[in-house]
Amino acid sequence: MAKKVLGIHIGEHRIICIEAKVGGNVVAEKIGIVPLPELAVVNGIIAKPKEVLEVMEGLITRMEISTNNAIINIPPNLSLIKCIPHEENYLQLADDQIKWELSHHFNEPLDDYLVSAFSLSMTTVLVGVREESVQMRVSVAEKMGLSVLATDPDPVALFNLFATFESSKPKKNYIITHIEVPFSSVVFFSKGDFWYGGHLFTPPELFGLGEGKRSWREFGEDLATMLKLSVEAYRVFNPLFEPETVYFTGRKLPEDTAQSVSSQIGASIGDINDRLRKKNKLKPKKGTIEPQEGVIALGLAAHGSTLL
Repeated sequence: MAKKVLGIHIGEHRIICIEAKVGGNVVAEKIGIVPLPELAVVNGIIAKPKEVLEVMEGLITRMEISTNNAIINIPPNLSLIKCIPHEENYLQLADDQIKWELSHHFNEPLDDYLVSAFSLSMTTVLVGVREESVQMRVSVAEKMGLSVLATDPDPVALFNLFATFESSKPKKNYIITHIEVPFSSVVFFSKGDFWYGGHLFTPPELFGLGEGKRSWREFGEDLATMLKLSVEAYRVFNPLFEPETVYFTGRKLPEDTAQSVSSQIGASIGDINDRLRKKNKLKPKKGTIEPQEGVIALGLAAHGSTLL
């Protein structure tokens, strides 16, 4: 029987919430979006929890939700993700051993991180998230009476969503480029396997959210460079990888920027909005957001199918 889950994407400037029915598929039933007060969230950290709570309460009330089960995002800059060749034994490691592995890879202490791991057919994925950030986000949600099932980094939420698009034996290679302020991120979906390409700073002025002089051309060049380097790095692990399709999700890129970026890695551009409408019934009402902007919230909800 299908269950319902809330995917709550707390961003830098807005909150996007989707109530979805999860089972064999994830189907969006209700969607809500609300802007956040200035500096309520700074670099992913909730700086003004009272204001975030008030805004989220208003949003949840207006949505008239029918479940209190929620999964909340952790932004990419507050997450550490390392992909290694498949090692089943990693799932038996104690947290301090996983911390050592991540600490060695990222060259920083992880005393204040929560860690976990999951395995796929080719890769084992080690994940670390800042404990204080998790506790703050969970605390805000629980004060509203929500039951937080999990907190997922944005890149993992993206992967979980794209996994619902494929059969039990995926045959496609996708690159998902999620555009968000202040950080955009890159995720590989390689025939059902996960690889994280990292994240980069997104100039807020490009979306009218700050003052600055960066241009779309400059950001497009940065994005293309990151994608090319990510593909090269992944090919060391998977030499046969060829990017077939790149999906641009999150905030909308100008068409010429998207075309320039995709051409530099030799991939076609996938129509993510069409896919979300047909597969996930994600059809926000006029005047809200494009379906592609709801992918993190929907990907969070998709995780609920394994937790309920």
